[in-house]
Amino acid sequence: MRALSKRGVLAAIALLVGAAHSIEVDAVTPARAERLTLAPCLVAAESPDRQAPAEESHPARCGTFLVPENRSGEGDRMLPLRVVVLPSRTAQAREPVYILAGGPGQAASESASGYALARYRDDRDVVLMDVRGTGEGHRLDCRLGGSDEDLQAWLEPLFAEGALYARCRAELERIADLTQYTTENAMRDLDELREALGHERIALDGGSYGTRAALVYIRLFPQRVHAAILASLVPVENRAPLFHAAAAQRGFDLVADQCAAEPACRAAFPDVRGDLLAVLERLRKAPATVEVRHPVTDVPERISLGAAAFADALRVMLYSAQTGRRVPLLLSRARAGDLAPFAETALTHSRGMTRSIRLGLLLAFTCSEDVWRIRPEEVARETAGSFIGASRVLGQMAACDGWPRGAVGDDYYRPLRADVPALLVSGAIDPVTPPSWGEVARRSLPNSLHLVMPGAHVPWSECVDAIAAAFLRAGRVEGLDTGCVQAERLPPFELPAPQATP
Repeated sequence: MRALSKRGVLAAIALLVGAAHSIEVDAVTPARAERLTLAPCLVAAESPDRQAPAEESHPARCGTFLVPENRSGEGDRMLPLRVVVLPSRTAQAREPVYILAGGPGQAASESASGYALARYRDDRDVVLMDVRGTGEGHRLDCRLGGSDEDLQAWLEPLFAEGALYARCRAELERIADLTQYTTENAMRDLDELREALGHERIALDGGSYGTRAALVYIRLFPQRVHAAILASLVPVENRAPLFHAAAAQRGFDLVADQCAAEPACRAAFPDVRGDLLAVLERLRKAPATVEVRHPVTDVPERISLGAAAFADALRVMLYSAQTGRRVPLLLSRARAGDLAPFAETALTHSRGMTRSIRLGLLLAFTCSEDVWRIRPEEVARETAGSFIGASRVLGQMAACDGWPRGAVGDDYYRPLRADVPALLVSGAIDPVTPPSWGEVARRSLPNSLHLVMPGAHVPWSECVDAIAAAFLRAGRVEGLDTGCVQAERLPPFELPAPQATP
């Protein structure tokens, strides 16, 4: 997942005109150009503290691109894919950057505000297209996974009741041909948009599952790719979610080790692993009732917190390096009996992640491309010794049982070999796509550079932003100045507030 987006997940987009009209494009296939409708709009830039002033709204073009649901020509359903184009700050623009969102199931347009200030906009357009299944008129969502009217459900592990997704499948099959929602079809949509916009070659910027989409596009259209920036990699060798448990355990162990290596953190929290084990053991015996404040209304509500929900919430918290530095404090307080801070933090993160993902599309992609390749006998081995255990894998396998599988190309699972210049970025403490997957991708992309940043999932920073912009200008990884990487630091651990002296 570019799970919480590289630089934010909420866009502020307002059309400036009442009726959209087509833009003029040159040297394109007329049928494809006629399917593209764009109009002037504004995108509010997201500042580093996510409090962008209104006057920082940036002119852009917003609209839709129509694509056939069934690309073989059967059926007549057309999907209106949302498109946002942030123009280059200079008239002489180079190859545009196409953004590939994560999840799978996130809509790229919802992160438009985070790209308004990107450095590579100095000389490049930025194009965001919602892939099939994420937007209005084609949204594949499931009425499961939590709501603001049912806070309890926000805390339940994703796919905890995998068999319930048969109901979601039945509902979606009434409005969509689920076999048509594959990464390859989504990337063919993207290439048609490229042609409709008149772009000969493009750069790709993908995070989390967006890297899988980028690698698929590179396999299908290598001659169209100028360069690729891929953060927190998910190559086809990663049969998600089989390795989620081991990755989460690794991320937690690194946080615990880093706390132990810092005298102040070690003094405040001498047994981080023991704190987690003690809380899980207590919750396995009996779920705890916890009073939390509603994330929207701020009204106190009571929720039940069991061991599985606690473990999965911890996994999601570790996606953020900032929240990960609160984990020792939250676990210490939970062991002491105060579960409210952990539960409220868990609600915030689980709610944000689940709301950004169209679960039906996540299943359409992963059931067709990944989950069917997981052998039942592998699950116990790959999840042994982890704090979340096998529940996520087994739940998603159950949700995929009977889900229609879309066809993928004959070479989809063959090792990729492409000379496309690529900047690969991993987070050292990433709890879902650790740097080892970046190394797998690097072997497929010999013209690449792999940066391991001291961060978690999709570890974007001013340093990476500057390197990415320089990389796109050069079109190669040789000679890049990566000196700022050594200066990067994780946030400090959050320590208990000092007690006032009497």
